[in-house]
This record gives sequence, structure tokens and C-alpha cells, in this order.
Amino acid sequence: MKATTLFEHALAPTVSEPEVLHDWRARILSTILAFVAVLGVLTAVPGIWLASQQGLWGIAWVDLAALIWVLVLWKHPRLTYKTRTWNLLALIYLIGVWFLFYVGPVSQIYLIAFPVMAALLLGLRPASFALAVNAVTLMTLGYLGNTDLHVAGFDDRPFIEWVVITINFLFVNAVITLSCAVLLQQLERSLERQRHIATSLEEGQDDLRRVNTELQHTAQALNRLAYYDELTGLPNRRLLIDRLNQAQASARRGTQGGTLLYLDLDRFKNINDARGHAAGDALLVAVARRLSGLLREEDTVARLGGDEFVILSPHSPMDAQGEARAARVVADKVRESFAQPFMLDGQPYSTQASIGVVVLGGVAQGAEELLRDADTAMYRAKAAGRNHVAYFEAAMQQEVENKLKLENDLIHAVEQDQLALHLQSQVDAAGAIVGVELLLRWTHPTLGPIPPSRFIPIAEESNLILSLGDWVLEQGCRIQRQLREAGHAVPVSINVSPQQFHQPDFVKHALGLLDRSQADPTQLIFEVTEGLLLDDLEHTIECMEALAERGIRFSIDDFGTGYSSLAYLKRLPLHELKIDRSFITDTPHDPGDTAIVEMILSMARHLELKVVAEGVETPAQSEFLSAHGCTAQQGYLHAKPQALDRWLANGGRLGPN
Repeated sequence: MKATTLFEHALAPTVSEPEVLHDWRARILSTILAFVAVLGVLTAVPGIWLASQQGLWGIAWVDLAALIWVLVLWKHPRLTYKTRTWNLLALIYLIGVWFLFYVGPVSQIYLIAFPVMAALLLGLRPASFALAVNAVTLMTLGYLGNTDLHVAGFDDRPFIEWVVITINFLFVNAVITLSCAVLLQQLERSLERQRHIATSLEEGQDDLRRVNTELQHTAQALNRLAYYDELTGLPNRRLLIDRLNQAQASARRGTQGGTLLYLDLDRFKNINDARGHAAGDALLVAVARRLSGLLREEDTVARLGGDEFVILSPHSPMDAQGEARAARVVADKVRESFAQPFMLDGQPYSTQASIGVVVLGGVAQGAEELLRDADTAMYRAKAAGRNHVAYFEAAMQQEVENKLKLENDLIHAVEQDQLALHLQSQVDAAGAIVGVELLLRWTHPTLGPIPPSRFIPIAEESNLILSLGDWVLEQGCRIQRQLREAGHAVPVSINVSPQQFHQPDFVKHALGLLDRSQADPTQLIFEVTEGLLLDDLEHTIECMEALAERGIRFSIDDFGTGYSSLAYLKRLPLHELKIDRSFITDTPHDPGDTAIVEMILSMARHLELKVVAEGVETPAQSEFLSAHGCTAQQGYLHAKPQALDRWLANGGRLGPN
């Protein structure tokens, strides 16, 4: 039984107790007036008739006046309680006084009733006042009026006689009156205490209800904090893990099937950067709302954090083909839901999702392992070009584990002297060396040479790129000085990652390296990607200009593959553009790539920028670039990357080797 129910049960007898004494006295007064009026009519009418027959008109008129007075008090309840009470008491008193003069000893009955009724209807103080009035009345009117009351032995001393009469009358009258008054006073106090207790219990009950309500609200709030995402209101990781474990157990028993989808919004960071975090949060809420409306009631849509969502979709048991088909249906439905833009403050926002899919029940796995597999599949979908769906396979997990091992090995690669910088020459149309680019190479002690396309993304994801970038920059300054001392005063291009460039002390650190290595800053070219320009363009320009004042030049690497904006080309202190190898590969045979290359070369001429074409591997490519005014070429057709000592030994000799 709830606490509130217990209190209500305890209070049940209390609420049926008599009301406060004032209300009780009011009901008593009304009852007395009713009885007096009825009995008065039954007795006064015959008395008036008899008195008139005997010529006792004084008695007749007094009875008639008293009867009318009572009837008025009875039939006019709108008069205040005190008015009616004092009128009734005055009537009783006056009748007693009248009987004192005209009837004799019977008058004492009315006079006794006067203070007793005062005690009953008004309380102790008015009753005491009535007793005093009675004493004065008996003493003065009885003595002065010489009424027909006698005490044996005091006939010759009338004053003493009335003192005795008054004292005895007052004694009896006081005992009766005070007994009634004290009894009613105690009753009033008892009722008042009872009322206070009832009020206190009611207040306690209200307080208990409020506390109970607050506890319920607190429990609900704690439950939401513990199991639901604060921003979207979706289940969070903890609640998802619980439901996923139950679904997996059912799938393992064969009583239920299920599909797990891991979603990551594509390029969500771009929306955050361009529109602010408020817009990003609004988009996450809109995505949560759309996914929730898309799926069934028994499905679970959860947010793990950031822009990652998970969908758990249980269904009836199926064979392997049926499970795959059900997973594909859910994944396609979710993917298609992103085809329509999200409207935020009247503005359309387009986004897609990369989706990793895992079918439940395949092997004995816990929820965390299933999420890991779905996450692995999601990254496979993202690597395939985003807005894709990928299904988990065991090979995916092996790939993730290999990647993690490679990351751990990369941490120790610098200190164990496994990294090296190779030089790849850049040549002009006549074949003369006009520059070199430093390319990072890693020779693993057991795996052998590992291509940059494999370990550079790992370094960028784990922030190892910062320590690698510092090492490359330091070694690049040293190599530039060695080339100059060996008589090869050619520009040296060094790749700088966006993470490295956006370090707060990058400019100070780079200039310090120049001073310590005694490199020639006018012979250094920092190659940066277009992605660098997306984050805080004004700060980027400021840093580039600070380095350019010392003579360092800048090149946009992989130009045309990122978020190209012609507006920034005029504002940046640029020296050259590097055409990405993806455009060179099919030039001059592919009309589309050829047109892009021609456009970049034409634009660079008008902006007075040098152009380096990467990935030149055929004479046809080289001839086309030379014919269209390309400043320099870089690729296996002219030279492969070489270690510094070999490059120096060959005197910068060109050609494959």
C-alpha cells in the first residue's frame, strides 16, 4: 500500500468528527428556538386565553410579546448568531424579572436559565456576566421591590434576608452554570486540538504527496539522464546495450532475428563549421525525429554521441538469406530517408549517412562486440565513398585489428629510425631540375615498406600526424641546408598537414626550426591541402603571411580535389598549384580531365602562379603539359623518389632507377 493511501485511511475517522464548537452552538440555538417556538405556541395560546378570561391582561400581554419575540428570532436566521443569542437571553431574563414581581418564587427558574443558556450558547465569560446580573437583580429588585420571598428567622431583617436568598441562589446557579461553561470550554479545546491534529495530518499528507510527486519526477529525470540522450531524447548507449544484449540472446536461441545498423552522418563537421553548433544540434534532432518516425514501435533508434546513430530492428526468425534480405530492406529504407533535405529554420540542409550493418545471432557475441563490428562496417562504407551501406564480414575486423597494430607500431617508428624522407625531383619542359618534394617513407621491421597511402591516414586519425609533421619539418630544414651546401640550390617542398598548421605555436615553432637548422627559408615550399582553408580562413591567412615574410612559399597540393574556391586564391600568399595525379592519369585522352587541366593552367597563368603536375608517367602526358605551359612536372617518367645520399650521389640524375 502506498504511503498516501495509508495516511488517507488513518484520517478517515477524523474527517467525520463534529465541527468546531461555534458551528455546533449555532445548530443548538436553532434547535432551541424551534422547540421554544413550538412549545410556546402550544402553551402560550391557552395561557393567554385563560389570562384574558380572568382579566389578567398583564400576563396575557407578556406571554404574547414573548411568543412573538421567539417567533421572530426563529424565522429570521439571517440575524447574526450573537444577535439572536443575546435576544433570547434578554427574553429569558426579562421574563424572570417580570415573574419576580408578579408571580413569586417561580421566577428563579427563568433566572437560573439565563446564565446557564449563556454558558451553553456563548461561553464562560458571558455566563459569568449573566451570574453577576442575576445577583444584582435579586439583591436590588428583590429587596427594593419587597417581592414575596421569605426566609424563616429573617422576617424583621429584610436586607439580610435577601443577602441569604441571593447567596444561596447564586451558589446553585453558579454550580450549574460554571459546570456547563467549563464542560463546553474543554469540549471546545478538545475539538480545536482535534482540528489542529487533523489539519496537521492533512498538511502532512499534502507534503507527503508533494514529496512523492517530486520523487517520481526526480526518478523520471534520473532515468532519462541515465538511459536517454539529452539532446535528441533517443535511448543512449546504456539503454541500447541492454536492449541489444536481450535481442542477441533471443537471436541465439532462435526465437527472434534482428538487424543492427550503425549510422554516421557524412561531412557533418562541415555543417557545424559553416553554420555553427546550434545548427548542427538542430540537424541531429531532425535526424532523430525522422529516423524515429520511419521505423516501427518495436525498433530502437539510439544516439551514441556526436553524429552517430544506431538502429536495432528485431524481427521474426529467418534463414540466412531471409536475414540478409531483411537487413537490406531496413538499410535501404534508412538510406532513402536521407534523400529529402532537412528543413531547419526554413533552410534546407542536405546530408547523407554511411551505414554499417550486422545481422544478430551469428556467433556468440556481446553487445559491445556487435557495436564494434557494425562500426567497422560503417567505416568500410565511408571509405567506399560515403552514402554507402556495408555489411560486416570477419575480414573487416581483421583489417581493423591490423590497423590498430600498425598505429601502435607507428608510434615507435620515429625513435626506432624506421622513417626516412625521399626526394622526388621536379623538372621543367627542358628536363632541368627545378625543385624536389620530400616524401615520407616507412620501412617496417617485419612488414617491410608500407606505402604512405596506408599509414598517413592512420596518423591523421590518431593525431600522430603532429609528431610526424614536426619530425618531417625538422628533417626537411636539415635536407635543404645539405642540398645547398652540396651545390643544389633548388626549392624543397615539404607537406604540412592541416592539424599541424593549426597548432597554436606552429608559426613560432617553424621559424625556430629555421633559425636552428640555418636553412634558407626562400628555398622552402610548404605544401598544404585545400582542406586547410575550411577552418578559420582569416587565421590561416595571417599565419601564412607571417611565414611568407621570412621567405617561405606556399603551394596548394592536390588542387581541384577539395573544396576549391577561386576567391581565396587571390587572398593567399601562394607560389604554386599542384595538379592532382587523378587529373593527369587520363590526360590527354580523356576530354573531361584534359579540360580541367587546361583550365587550371590557364587560371594559374592569369594569377601568375607556378603549376606542378603530379603523377606524370607517359611521354604523351609530358608533351601535353609542356605544350600548355605547365611550369614543372613530377612523376615516375622523370624520377622516382630516392634517399638523400643516393640523390646526391647521382647528382640529381633523372630518369627511372
